[in-house]
Amino acid sequence: MKKVVLAGGSGFLGQALSRSLSSDGYEVVVLGRSPAPRGAIGRFVIWDGQKLEEWKTELEGADALLNLTGRSVDCRYTEENRELILNSRVDSTRVLGQAIKDCVDPPKVWLNSSTATIYKDRRGDLEPHDESSDDFGMGFSVGVAQAWEKAFGESAIDGVRKVALRVSIVLGRDGGAFPVMRRFAKLGLGGAQGPGSQWMSWLHIDDWVGVARFLMENQSVDGAVNLAAPNPVTNASFMREMRKRFAPMGIGLPAPSLFVRIGAFFMRTAPELVLKSRKVVSATLAESSYSFKYPDLAQAIRNLAA
Repeated sequence: MKKVVLAGGSGFLGQALSRSLSSDGYEVVVLGRSPAPRGAIGRFVIWDGQKLEEWKTELEGADALLNLTGRSVDCRYTEENRELILNSRVDSTRVLGQAIKDCVDPPKVWLNSSTATIYKDRRGDLEPHDESSDDFGMGFSVGVAQAWEKAFGESAIDGVRKVALRVSIVLGRDGGAFPVMRRFAKLGLGGAQGPGSQWMSWLHIDDWVGVARFLMENQSVDGAVNLAAPNPVTNASFMREMRKRFAPMGIGLPAPSLFVRIGAFFMRTAPELVLKSRKVVSATLAESSYSFKYPDLAQAIRNLAA
């Protein structure tokens, strides 16, 4: 039986991948800070994401390790939350690197989460960023992404292929941004958010699972990979598709940038999650012939609305 270890695998993305792997006969081990929630998939092993303890033996002989650990960015960026967001990502990456170095039979591949937010804000008709882009942005979120990837790069282990997953917004019924935006649309608040011209790179949850498994198995791919569908859209276009499926009579009030900032304050979240422009695609996946199940937004939302 093949074995995959998912650090931080109790959340939305980890459980979607666990479900797919388990159905195909993989042994799935989830490293988590608490026991398995009811209905969770995988054998849960306690870790704190900081110290080398007994959990490290789970890496021996594993076919793959995926690190999905990280405090949610859906919060106010207070000083305390900034520290938690940064340290949860950097500390877990470093301790996993230490654990792999101690392995007699280390995982064949280590996939470590990162974020497509690392790239500079891109607007208008400029070409999207791909993996060859080196014009990174500025600010807190970009700094976190760079520190995260730096910690990942510090661990060079012979025989272990390494892939940094620059993940864009993942759309699924069970978590992430989609249920929130669906609720807005159903309440008649599904108009453009902010200027509406900001780009959104996105990925259907089925393609998150598909790309993760593709990268686990494709031995020719390493380094940073953008996890994004090939057709980014503007926020105005995204919300238009949401209104078609969910809004009463297809009507949705827009939310100017000021209202987004005020709303974010009361929802205890960060306005940049909505207002930043992310225009990202993956040249690596295209060149490696990954076939997206949902390359177009309308198709993806139609599936999620079913």
